[in-house]
Amino acid sequence: MLLIAAREPTPGTTKTRLGAAIGMERAAELYAAFLVDLSARFTPCPGEDWGFDVGWAFTPAEVDFACVLQQIGCAPPPVSVRFVPQHGDGWDMRQANILAWGHAQGYERTVLIGSDSPQLPVAVVREAFAALTDHDVVMGRTVDGGYYLIGVRGFQDILTGVPMSTATVADALADRSKRRGLRLAELPETFDIDEEQDLEHLRLALDPDGAAAPATWVALRRLGLNGR
Repeated sequence: MLLIAAREPTPGTTKTRLGAAIGMERAAELYAAFLVDLSARFTPCPGEDWGFDVGWAFTPAEVDFACVLQQIGCAPPPVSVRFVPQHGDGWDMRQANILAWGHAQGYERTVLIGSDSPQLPVAVVREAFAALTDHDVVMGRTVDGGYYLIGVRGFQDILTGVPMSTATVADALADRSKRRGLRLAELPETFDIDEEQDLEHLRLALDPDGAAAPATWVALRRLGLNGR
């Protein structure tokens, strides 16, 4: 099961570190474009079998996230797409609960990706599921010391209690996995968008035509964030 962790793109509550630099309205609008690109890329066509199911793990828990996605320009999701509200005190517990939900639903492998890397290709997610055939944990690091993907076979709570949003969180997760005797696979490193300086990574990844994330590319230009 692939779950995309996402937040309703509301100014003042979404991408606040980025918003402190570029304005909360612009940050929320850019993040909405991330969601449009991720929805387009990770929504299977009817009858298409990817070998894994897809869902959204969303917050706030009380919103109708399927409607939120349509309001920002996403196509109506097929009935196969799941919507799972996030619960728990802190991002560490919410992630642990999301992975536990996948296990409780009967999925042998559950992979969680963030929604701050709109350029992330399906191939990387396929690689994560392949790694979980003979590893217990899979992780994809970001250049700032965090991670964009975490996945488990069965259920392994390697997240609860780990300090989030630090420059060493990926190292901490790797160390915890190894100390527990779990086999860890690591994927290629990429970036996510948390602060203004991260936008340069995004611009370089999308040049010259924005094909890797077209809605994000358009939003960067519309919002005057394309660096030109």
